[in-house]
Amino acid sequence: MVKTKGNQKIVGMHPRNVLRTQPDYTKMAIKYKDFREQCQLELNGKVSVNFRNEKTLRELTKMLLKEYYDLDVDFAPGSLVPTLALRLNYILWLEDLMEPLNLQDIRGIDIGCGSSCIYSLLGAKKNGWHMLALESKPQNIEYAMMNVKKNHLESLIEVYGQPDNTNIFKSYFEQDQRQLRYQFCLCNPPFFDSNLPNPLGGNTRNPERRPAPNNARTGSQEELTCEGGEVQFVQRIIDESLENKERVRIYTTMLGVKANVPRILDYLKELQVANVSTTEFHQGHTTRWAVAWSFHSEPLQQGTTLN
Repeated sequence: MVKTKGNQKIVGMHPRNVLRTQPDYTKMAIKYKDFREQCQLELNGKVSVNFRNEKTLRELTKMLLKEYYDLDVDFAPGSLVPTLALRLNYILWLEDLMEPLNLQDIRGIDIGCGSSCIYSLLGAKKNGWHMLALESKPQNIEYAMMNVKKNHLESLIEVYGQPDNTNIFKSYFEQDQRQLRYQFCLCNPPFFDSNLPNPLGGNTRNPERRPAPNNARTGSQEELTCEGGEVQFVQRIIDESLENKERVRIYTTMLGVKANVPRILDYLKELQVANVSTTEFHQGHTTRWAVAWSFHSEPLQQGTTLN
């Protein structure tokens, strides 16, 4: 059980992240019944939240999305439960990348939106972005469409079921008669390599330098693994970006392993992609990295460590 204290500053988050100040979970438990049922009351009258319990994480994320963004979201059984603080850090970085462009109408692509469709929902609700949410798993597609509909965001979000999960943009772009252009794409790629004998059992962190995460791991094997892991998945995005240089202005992806960042940067360099930027997302014990690249002449805003 992890005890929590409200109103503490969480070091390292994006300065505009609403979760930079930790929520008062005791007040939230009073307000939200389903979340309250997953909490335990301590002798001092405060509640404790068990971040290692999947059901608790589901109710926590649902509560935070409702409290801060008035979003009603459900997750498919067994699917990935997104951590809101991390997703917000990513969205806020995209906002920073978009700001110099000074655009009124922004369109983005969410690669692998999952059952929650959280990035597209946040982009549409928070910023009024038009989002194309790509997903290949039928159950996730069903839930993503349901989440878009019940939040009345159909005019801003299109959920597209990819018939072929071996490509990224190709299926949609080939059938898109409008030939729309997008200002960015985002991706939280499958983390683990399905070729390994125990793909979900590996440890990617140095325990002496990085403490173990508080949160339980959630998500189906299809969401968490792919052939070659996140490096090969991102390389596929890069390969397809070379074929679609004008369709997406800024390509971005998140990475879960720090050692994979130079591997992706080297791959971009080999392909003579020079307009590149990187950043880090910090949230509690968890750190993620992100890479952006563009074929436009305007240099990308250089990311910084979000300390």
